[in-house]
Amino acid sequence: MGNLDDKPRANPSTTASASPNLTPGTQPTLSPAACCGTNKILTPKLEYEGESSLSAQAAFANRFLRDAVVNKPSVDITGEIASVLDSLSRTLGNKTNQQDVDYLYPNARTLEPGQTIRNLPMPPVESAFVCLRMAQEHPRVKFFWNHEANSVSRFTEFFLKVYSPGDASYADLITVNAGLYWLFSECKNVAPDPVTKAHYREQATVCRDNLETVLSNLPFHLPSNLDTTSSMFMAAVYCIELCKPSAAWNFITTASHMSQTLGMHNVVAMAHDAPEVKALKIRLFWLIYIHEKALSLRLGRSSTIRDGDVTVSPPVTDWRAEIAVFAQLGQWIELARLQGMVYDQIYSPAALIQPQAIRIARARRLASELEAHTARRHSDLEAHSSKISVDNRQYVEALRQALGVDLVDVFDHTNSVNHLSLFCLIYRAIPPDPSEGTIFSKECIESARQALEEHRRCMEVLIKVEEEFLESYINWALLQSPFVPFTVLFCHVVETGNQADLDRLGSLVEILQPVSADSFSTGVKKELRLFKVLYDVACSYMKLRTEAGNRPAGASGANPWGPGGNSLLSQLSVQQPELIPTPDSACQRGISSQTPFTGLDSAGMSSGAAFGESGSVAGWLSGVSFPMSGDLAMEVDQQGAELGNWLYMNNQMMRALEDSYF
Repeated sequence: MGNLDDKPRANPSTTASASPNLTPGTQPTLSPAACCGTNKILTPKLEYEGESSLSAQAAFANRFLRDAVVNKPSVDITGEIASVLDSLSRTLGNKTNQQDVDYLYPNARTLEPGQTIRNLPMPPVESAFVCLRMAQEHPRVKFFWNHEANSVSRFTEFFLKVYSPGDASYADLITVNAGLYWLFSECKNVAPDPVTKAHYREQATVCRDNLETVLSNLPFHLPSNLDTTSSMFMAAVYCIELCKPSAAWNFITTASHMSQTLGMHNVVAMAHDAPEVKALKIRLFWLIYIHEKALSLRLGRSSTIRDGDVTVSPPVTDWRAEIAVFAQLGQWIELARLQGMVYDQIYSPAALIQPQAIRIARARRLASELEAHTARRHSDLEAHSSKISVDNRQYVEALRQALGVDLVDVFDHTNSVNHLSLFCLIYRAIPPDPSEGTIFSKECIESARQALEEHRRCMEVLIKVEEEFLESYINWALLQSPFVPFTVLFCHVVETGNQADLDRLGSLVEILQPVSADSFSTGVKKELRLFKVLYDVACSYMKLRTEAGNRPAGASGANPWGPGGNSLLSQLSVQQPELIPTPDSACQRGISSQTPFTGLDSAGMSSGAAFGESGSVAGWLSGVSFPMSGDLAMEVDQQGAELGNWLYMNNQMMRALEDSYF
């Protein structure tokens, strides 16, 4: 059992300014991986993602466009648009393309023989103390820094432990390096001169590299204690910032399991804890809850936290003592609860086998709850609202004085984008009225339009704010929660030829293009690339559609884009599997058979084929059955099958975005 000890034993950490030459053999080793990390960890591929993931949404958009092309055979456009479709396929992930190596922790250091993670260079202690003082005194640094798990005083205890001789656990090293990385990054943003700014940036880089080195050398077993739970949560937040949602999921679920093992979700289990320990546990648990529920919906996986098991109440925070994000913790928790319910009641496999009427009723109830939550959030943050309490009004005014009006507006717009995206995801589960003539309900389309408009407004504010906030906004507003509006409007453009909606997509892409900075993480740049390729595909399709519509009536027969043509709505809502092309028929019509679809078995479920392998997609649209054993097997109704197809068929696409497919 001694090999399971999580404490790297060593001398005090060297500072970044100290000599990196260490005498081999002076420190005991932890494991081969921890001593000589010559093999870096690759990002895993083809990892499961479920019903509510962005991967399934984009794959649906790809299939939707292909169906639109191959089901208009009377117009000879398939050859012209084949290259555009292939471009989208490559973006979603094509197995035949050369893939670059993508490391999960690209900045991790290679430890030389005789070194351990306790030998990692640390920032100068003087610089760290200066920034710790800023975290206590500077309003903006105080607001942004280290709200993840610890107070300044508790972080200082970890800091002194790591910088002093003696033992330091993996949790200690993660906490200190992650905390200092964020601290130096925030201090850089408020540094008064370029020299100081560059120094803080350099020290933040040192801590980032240390953090990734520690994460890449973690043992399989870690002790379930408060410090380790906190460090796993901080590791999850760091991976979210890197747009590594699957890695973040691994850490946040570990933190979730540990927190429940420690009884942090249960009032009775903490009955004998000291008040300050109990308060720390409760706050940490709810932070884990918020991020876990969001990632659950983001990746389409079941939550590891059952709401029925939680008996602790959200903490009450006095904004006068801490003007930080904790003042809005209650609203975050409420939104996270709704995110969990959206997955469980609408998009989980169990929900998809329910009758359509039940799903519709659930969706409308969730939409009403989200609408009420949104109204409360607006009244709480509107300083001049007649419904706002005195405390909330004072908090908003103090927040604006600390951060400035622009940053407060950015937060407000970011929340609105996330709320509207969730509205769109909920309304996606409600089929349209037959008279509407589209595959999406009018509520779904309208919420998608509002989300893109809100994003445009936010970007107008962000232009006036420093660049450091751009990646955070893009990650949290567009990528952290499933950004359904873009794919909804993409499909609506393909179906209806709505030029105004195409312009909305173009405005989003145009605004995002200049901010695709080299400093952005690989994951963020890839997902922005996805938006760009989808928009280019829509433009090409619209151009060819317009040209086909302007041809003389006798040139190509009846106009398939007009009322006489087969509507895409009928293809998706009526059981007509013969209209959905198999790879062979698509190839005969000029469409490349290389699609990003996974192979499907006879039941229409994924059989594990990788991108680029062909398979029939017809099963999903012909009343398929989920492959359940025994009496649990149930027929999926048509709308449930179509909804499952939209959110399930190609759940590996997001994993492709985490790899280097393009």
